[in-house]
Amino acid sequence: MWVGLACAALLAPASVLADAADAHYRLAKTLRAEGRYEDALKEIDLALAARPASAEGHLTRGTILRRLERYEDALGAFERAIELEPESGRAHGLAGAVLLRLNRPKRAVKCLRKAAELEPKEANHWLNLGVAYRRLDNNDAAIAAYEKGLAQLPNDAQLLNNLGVALRRARRYDRSITVLEKASTAHPYDANIARNLAVAYRGAERYQEAIPAYIQAIELGDGQSDLLFDLASCYEKLGKTEMAIATYERYIRDIKKSDPEAAKRARGTIDRLKKK
Repeated sequence: MWVGLACAALLAPASVLADAADAHYRLAKTLRAEGRYEDALKEIDLALAARPASAEGHLTRGTILRRLERYEDALGAFERAIELEPESGRAHGLAGAVLLRLNRPKRAVKCLRKAAELEPKEANHWLNLGVAYRRLDNNDAAIAAYEKGLAQLPNDAQLLNNLGVALRRARRYDRSITVLEKASTAHPYDANIARNLAVAYRGAERYQEAIPAYIQAIELGDGQSDLLFDLASCYEKLGKTEMAIATYERYIRDIKKSDPEAAKRARGTIDRLKKK
């Protein structure tokens, strides 16, 4: 009985196997979308058993394994897709992203540079390449990656944000502010951009401009205790003592349970200001 079935499978027309592969592949994608990753993995494995040379199948398998946090296996799937389709920017990009997850930034750089070369209009390749360079403590290379990405996608908010942060870390405050202001104008309700713009103003000692930026970042965000401290220090730098004290008080209320030592230091600052 089993021998007969095996022979039947071997003799199955290629079109039947192809139809089976397509059915398993479609079901795998549906299950992945539903968050049923173990079931999706079983289906994509059946699809690949029928069509082992499908680069797209291996990519899909890799994305499912990534959702299951099986990063080494996901990397293997993405690398197999690259073997099958060396000019797939998506395959190189996904391999680079999972290498970042595995904290292998040097290898990630190689994959992501290739991905960006093949798909220069894909922002994630440039973003991840910048992150890989920063993991390697090469902030200048990160800046260059973000700038190359923006040459392709000049209004991409995340590229603008990341470039602004990298420029700030290089103490290139004026350029950082210009970039982040552009990002903020395009995306005025993005809490992360608002935060980074405020920090850049403060780094440049442009305290008057920093104050409204901090207020906006605090209003947009959640759990912004550190921003309250920075805002209070800006008021202090400008000699606005009452506002500084009131903001330090608010900061203390926010963090007295989670960080009593920081609250104690802020209380000392208030006592010093009151003696002026």
